[in-house]
Amino acid sequence: MTSSETTSAKAKAPTSRVLFLVSSAEIGFWLAELTHPFWHLTERGASIDLASPKGGKIVPDRTSDPYAEGSWEADDLVSRGFLGQEVLKARLGGTLAIKDVNPDDYDAVHVVGGGGAAVDLYPNSDVARVLERFFALGKIVGTICHGSIALANVPKRVAGRRATGFSRVEDAQVEDLYGADFIPNFPQPVMEAAGIVFSCVEPWGVHVVIDKMLITGQNQQSASEYAIAFNHLLAGSSPVVHDRE
Repeated sequence: MTSSETTSAKAKAPTSRVLFLVSSAEIGFWLAELTHPFWHLTERGASIDLASPKGGKIVPDRTSDPYAEGSWEADDLVSRGFLGQEVLKARLGGTLAIKDVNPDDYDAVHVVGGGGAAVDLYPNSDVARVLERFFALGKIVGTICHGSIALANVPKRVAGRRATGFSRVEDAQVEDLYGADFIPNFPQPVMEAAGIVFSCVEPWGVHVVIDKMLITGQNQQSASEYAIAFNHLLAGSSPVVHDRE
């Protein structure tokens, strides 16, 4: 095959389509948990659609915005780059409504975290419909941080499965800043009540769990590792070779 034929073949290669579910709640979503997977997945050719309960505009938690005063993520170069591109930033202003989404159009789903996910992505019958279809078809289901609470919408699919999300200890530390019960549901107890075998590491530590086609990340610090592992699931293999000698 000539170089021009190789280039043409790459251009015509089918790309994966990934659906991102993001909160519409006022408290917002966590920006890094959208931007890091967005970057890693699109870098490998994936096409991404954003969907939210209400559709239309979604807003990041202010403390996750690297340009905001008092941001927890001031050094997040990925989020800075995303917001610095008007064409990407505009994607946050025009999400699909989850009720209108056809799961059959996608190869995988990623549920973005942030406190808002615990407000309007659980309990949510539209989210349940989408996740149920992905599980039924054996497609990749990925969730991170507070977004992992969405798994509890389909308890029959997740009971006995291994997963992680924002831990109750981490939420307790956030409560010290935002006040007690700053969200109506906390991921860890809700997930455990749904029968999930929940695991986590120390607060703000990096932790990713893969259980067959279900992949979950503990928090925003896990976003890049989660996204890379997500890419490997999409590809069906990892390009990393370990020299064990």
